Amino acid sequence: MEDLSQKNIIIFGATGFIGQYLTTTLANTGAKLIVHGKSDKKVKELSRSNSSRNKNIIPFYSDVLSEKFYLELYKTVSSHFNHIDVMINLIGKFNGLKSITDLSHRDWNDHMEINFSCYWRIIKELKSIMGGKRKTKVIFLTNKKIEKGKAYHHSFGLSKSCLCSLVNTLNDEKKKLGMETTLIEIEQLNIGMTSLLRGQNAFKEKDIDTTIQKIMKKL
Repeated sequence: MEDLSQKNIIIFGATGFIGQYLTTTLANTGAKLIVHGKSDKKVKELSRSNSSRNKNIIPFYSDVLSEKFYLELYKTVSSHFNHIDVMINLIGKFNGLKSITDLSHRDWNDHMEINFSCYWRIIKELKSIMGGKRKTKVIFLTNKKIEKGKAYHHSFGLSKSCLCSLVNTLNDEKKKLGMETTLIEIEQLNIGMTSLLRGQNAFKEKDIDTTIQKIMKKL
């Protein structure tokens, strides 16, 4: 891991389960952070709760299903960063174990947008302040069991498969784009998704620590 104290890092989906822990860890490095989430209240609370560790945490709230998100994205990020050194995208939605044909058309479109399409759209909108001579590290998460296609994981599984192909494409084009893209395997993602839906929590503190360590080693 490089010294991160002078790095510009943006975390999409920072208010989620893993994102909150990661934000706290990165706040301790002294890096300049933009933390994104869907909820204004949650993003501001996350920023406030880490303000004693790091004064350079910028909250950014917006819903990726809204056109407003993409209209504001470049302007918001570029007003604070002239270059993105690290982008971590943790955005995701999984709201039920269902047969693949039990989703409504709206559910399918929303899930594919949140779990895959927004990953490409975000890079598309921010590409002018990524890459180049100063390489940008891009990090996504996956789970191989889900990625291969798993019963009742419907569009979430398909989106992870698509994400794997996107990462391969970005890395094949890395000389042109100047990005180093990493897909990190999270073993507990599969168990964690289903257990949370059942009112349990399969993510133990040691699992979170392992996940954060995996991410930090790539920075």
